[in-house]
Amino acid sequence: MERKINLFDKIGNLIPGYKGYVIRDEKRNTDKKFRDELSSRLNESEKYLIHYQKELIPSNDIINLNQWEKARKALNTISTKIKHTTYGESSFFSEKQLKEEELDLIYNIDLELTEKVSLIVKTIQSEITEPMSAGFVLNQIMDIEKILSKRATFINVYK
Repeated sequence: MERKINLFDKIGNLIPGYKGYVIRDEKRNTDKKFRDELSSRLNESEKYLIHYQKELIPSNDIINLNQWEKARKALNTISTKIKHTTYGESSFFSEKQLKEEELDLIYNIDLELTEKVSLIVKTIQSEITEPMSAGFVLNQIMDIEKILSKRATFINVYK
């Protein structure tokens, strides 16, 4: 969704390079919405997981319950990290700015992130009763930690 042209945009059109800044700004806004959506999907999966844990309580399946509680805590933590991770923010007058090509590279990293989140969501919503599922979810979360670290390192080079 494109934003409305305001007075600053009209003035900015007279400044060389301003249009590129607006495009980068729109990409940053899209990046934020994207991360919010991934975080929301993980939060929904956490609710699903909590419901499943409540079903496990009467069976006294402590081992399974403990495994899923570890996964739930990690899920909650990674959801928050995704939502609040560094993004390609650079002000108009900053010496170091992420260019469109660099933002595109971040999108490729985000694609990896999306794939891992999708695996977690699918596992929790369809394979939750499988004995190895909690471990699988934890492994995906560890992979997401690595992806977020790679993403932050990449962005910090250009900030």
